[in-house]
Amino acid sequence: MMREKFKHLLGKTRDEITKEIGDGFNFHDNEVWTYEVGKTWIGRRIILSIKFKGKNASEIAFYKSFRKC
Repeated sequence: MMREKFKHLLGKTRDEITKEIGDGFNFHDNEVWTYEVGKTWIGRRIILSIKFKGKNASEIAFYKSFRKC
C-alpha cells in the first residue's frame, strides 16, 4: 500500500525528487536518500529509502524504526 504511493519515483532524477518531496536533509550526491513518511500506532517511524544508480532512482524500500532517519 505505501509502496504504491511512491512507486512513481523510480527512474526520476535527484532534482525531480527534490522538487516533488523536498530534500529531507539529504546530501545531493549520496547514493541513498531517506525520508520519514509516517508513523505506526506505537510511534515507530516509517522510513522511505531511495537508492540511486547514476543519476536516477533505481530502488525504493521501506523500513520501520524508533530512531530518526
